[in-house]
Amino acid sequence: MRAQALALLLPLALSGVGFAQTRNPFAPPQARIQYAPDRTCDLLHVAVDLDIDYPNRLYRGTSTSTMSPLRNGISTVMIHAGTTLEILSVKVDGVDAKFRHEGKQLFIDTRPLVKGKPIKIEVKYQAKNSRGGGFGSGGGFHWISPTATNPTRVGFWTQGETDYNSEWAPTWDYPNDLATSETHTTVQSDWDVIGNGVLASTSLSADKKRKTYVWKMTQPHATYLLAVCGGPFDIKKDKWEGVDLWYVVPRGEGYLIDDSFGDTKDMLSFYSKVLGVKYAWPKYAQCAMYDFGGGMENVSVTILGEGSLTEAREGFRRMASLNAHELGHQWFGDLVTCMHWGDAWLNESFATFMESIYMEHSRGKTGYDWEVENNMQSYFAEARRYKRPISTHLFPNFDAMFDSHTYPKGSSVMHTLRRQLGDEAFFAGLNYYLTKWRHTPVESAQLRRAMTEATGINCEPFWAQWIDKPGHPVLDYTWIYDAGKVKLTVKQTQDTSAGTPIYDIPAKVWLATGAARNTYPIHLTKAEETFEIPSSTKPSAVLLDPNHDFLREMPTLHWDASELDTILQYAPFAADRQEAMNRLLSANPSEATIRLVVAQLRADNSLEQPVFRQVSALANLNREDLRDFWMSQLDHKNMDRQAQAAQALARLPKDAATVAKFRSLINDRAPIQVVVTAINALATWDKAGNVDVFKKAQNIKDRRSRIKRAADDALKTS
Repeated sequence: MRAQALALLLPLALSGVGFAQTRNPFAPPQARIQYAPDRTCDLLHVAVDLDIDYPNRLYRGTSTSTMSPLRNGISTVMIHAGTTLEILSVKVDGVDAKFRHEGKQLFIDTRPLVKGKPIKIEVKYQAKNSRGGGFGSGGGFHWISPTATNPTRVGFWTQGETDYNSEWAPTWDYPNDLATSETHTTVQSDWDVIGNGVLASTSLSADKKRKTYVWKMTQPHATYLLAVCGGPFDIKKDKWEGVDLWYVVPRGEGYLIDDSFGDTKDMLSFYSKVLGVKYAWPKYAQCAMYDFGGGMENVSVTILGEGSLTEAREGFRRMASLNAHELGHQWFGDLVTCMHWGDAWLNESFATFMESIYMEHSRGKTGYDWEVENNMQSYFAEARRYKRPISTHLFPNFDAMFDSHTYPKGSSVMHTLRRQLGDEAFFAGLNYYLTKWRHTPVESAQLRRAMTEATGINCEPFWAQWIDKPGHPVLDYTWIYDAGKVKLTVKQTQDTSAGTPIYDIPAKVWLATGAARNTYPIHLTKAEETFEIPSSTKPSAVLLDPNHDFLREMPTLHWDASELDTILQYAPFAADRQEAMNRLLSANPSEATIRLVVAQLRADNSLEQPVFRQVSALANLNREDLRDFWMSQLDHKNMDRQAQAAQALARLPKDAATVAKFRSLINDRAPIQVVVTAINALATWDKAGNVDVFKKAQNIKDRRSRIKRAADDALKTS
């Protein structure tokens, strides 16, 4: 799951800076110890029959759970059924059974059951005006409603994580039991329905007004991954190595499919190769739905927010990050599933990590650098409000587990493990884990054992400090040069009062001396320690952990001004080069400094991911003599950098050459943000003189109509 709600965690965490750890939602009394629930039966198969009455916002259903008793003599079976469901009847092996519906639990009286002899529990039910939302908003079944501006905006979708599928399909609804599944969904005949597995059949009613779609999944999966979505769609089908691919968007938006999903095949190939485990399911559908936030990795049928669809002029592969995350779940979370929600990191940390390594594959080292940096900083923001172990049984509710500890911290810890083990051993361990526990619910210890057994490296010490304890290393380092040695003092300053350890970390130090730039190993084990590194001359710069190989926070970087030129040009990690640039430009930079920065920016011309992703520090100088540089940056390979160049030019006074350039950029080929910036700048400089291009812009289409709105605003006051 990659929910829009997760994006809200960053400002939420920042708002809590300074709050005491007593506000920690993962501490009593808010939190309580929770384990996976006991089971009376093993769920083998769930079949759901839904009849969708969209005009009346009503659905009627029959859910049949085939279950094998785990003990002899059981006479009451509990399954889950949502509080909004009206339970009409329950049968056990075709015979009416007594039941009671208490909260989300449905207790069913049975004859004394025989261990291993399957039974079928059939529940008939209905629900009207369901208000199910996305992750953290109740889940379940959601009706899509028309709006005044989009009367064809209709359909429905389901959302199961964490325990919301029982809101529309009574069955066992916890990930410690996997089952095969099928859905039979009847809708109006001009709609399509997408579900898990393969499309087994479609059939029209006698009057041809209704159509039934039967989807079957013959491989076991957790029930929270069961899903159906329906409505009027544009669908594009393709194949990858024998696997059916479905790209599904609301009707009329098919033109966005290639720009939104064009790298799906590359993702499938990369993940299958790097993990050594081919994509396991018979098809992969990506369904963009109205009202859905983020994405949900339902097995073989990911549901995504329609608002995430993109077009090429918005930037380089704008949807790749979300798509890579959800596809990564098809291995981590779907093929191997966490047994209890306290180990949600086994799903989400890995999906976030898979997203990062896909960016490394598709956008190079710099793309991975920025993924690492973003993940660490997102987690640090939340860690200022509270800290908890990544794997825990102490939490307030299931949904609370889906925080920045589970997503970016967990990914950062996997990055740390990758660097410690090396790629060969690390990915061999993941292969062993996915192969050994395929189609199985697992706990954190099973991953630890798999990594240990595959590599011969005992991962228990790593787990003890990084997974099972709260917090992270907070480092402070300084250095001096004395008598042919660099003396590096490193302090671990993290608060250890709540269980955060002093970390044992293999690390590196980077020394730049003249034309030589070398790294040296050190090993951190104490709250404070000094390392001596031989060096024939005083280095021009020293960096601790130059490649950001492990999760660590460095609140204060004691970089001397004399180090910044070297770090800007040669530091191995993109974010350090960005920070050096920002510091160099922060206060009255010299002409030589500006020339150096401009030279670095000119050389940083990557389409996929520039090193310097933000150039506002240079733009904020408002220097007329940089106009030619900014004009040249309008031709940068990366659209974000083009947009920033346009914004820099818009800050400068009116200039005939810039006006002419901006007028030429108001077209249907330039990046959308560049066109919008050009319109706004021209409206500021000379509204009356540019009416012709504003009128032209009113007819330039983009999916969110940003260009038209900018043109309309310019014309209102012209």
